[in-house]
Amino acid sequence: MSELNPTQTSGSRVSKTIEFFGPQWFGSTMGTGAVGVAVALVAAEFDIAALEVVAQFFVALTAVLTVAYTVPWLSRMWLYPRRVWADLTHPIRGQFFPTMPITLVVLGLGIARTMSDVVPTAVLDPLLTALFVLGSAGIFGFGLLVVTVMFTNDAIGTEHGVFAWYIPPVSHLVIPLLGFELVAGHLGGTPTGRLVFVVSTVALGIGTFMFLFFGAIVLFRYAYESLPREKLAPTFVIGLAPTAVLTIAIAKLAAALQGGAVLGIAAEPVVPLLRLLALGLWGFSAWWFVLTVALVTYYVSRRTHPFFFTWWAYTFPMGAFALSAGSLGRFLGFAPLSYVLVAVTAALVVVWTVTAALTGRMILRGDAFVPE
Repeated sequence: MSELNPTQTSGSRVSKTIEFFGPQWFGSTMGTGAVGVAVALVAAEFDIAALEVVAQFFVALTAVLTVAYTVPWLSRMWLYPRRVWADLTHPIRGQFFPTMPITLVVLGLGIARTMSDVVPTAVLDPLLTALFVLGSAGIFGFGLLVVTVMFTNDAIGTEHGVFAWYIPPVSHLVIPLLGFELVAGHLGGTPTGRLVFVVSTVALGIGTFMFLFFGAIVLFRYAYESLPREKLAPTFVIGLAPTAVLTIAIAKLAAALQGGAVLGIAAEPVVPLLRLLALGLWGFSAWWFVLTVALVTYYVSRRTHPFFFTWWAYTFPMGAFALSAGSLGRFLGFAPLSYVLVAVTAALVVVWTVTAALTGRMILRGDAFVPE
């Protein structure tokens, strides 16, 4: 029996990786970026220089993985369009397409938080603006595409409504996190800043109402259908993300308004109401966090909870919840929330480490890029 040609073997391996490089892989970069931002917030809150280095590592890793993932992600669209279309029209996998542009926005947040003393301002400011533009364009584009496919796909049933359906709403809610930060920073008072503010606020409205509408569908499914199979158990934690991200967005909106009245909107009459709204939204996220623990405990004790790539769904929502606690604590001047930030960030780092290790093992075993 003749030996396989190493070149052919390597080529087939690359081809297989590209063919089965699904949109869900950017869920890992979203989670990695969220870890970096959360650790950076802890470092700033407690003035721990060593953690700043750790945060920079996670943000740099996010940048490297984003570039590495983008190559097969784009190649797949050209080489395997039928595979891409099959994912796009799938009632669950299709929801993960916005994770790529979300990663760009999260990366922008991470760079802004951790690299301001490393990257020159002449490079940093245009880079953050470019990440906002590319991320926002991708989110709006994929958001419209995914929802259009959902509405026109007669094969989608009630049983397909899982918390992955929250990804398109959350993607729009992520836009103002970077947008309002840019308005509060170097774009404040400029025509570009006003445009970024309008785009961010429009995205905030789209994401909020999509969350309410799709949330009703998903909760209806969970109440009247049986719980999803074990592979989808981690997606339950995505329920943390909408109100957690909204909490952060509101705090950043207040900062943008306080940095200078935008479109004639004065900050003083609005900020107290924003504080109350942010606290109420964060309360729902905190409640959902406890509910998530209860549901995961149910899966572990009554069913099974083996490792799947979907474990990455734990990371970004936990990061968003940690950041919301830190942001709200500063927004309200309520110090105890900083300890929630620390506790959830510590749990997030553990979850990320375990998930990354198991993902690495899955790749080494050749189980990562296979048909689903």
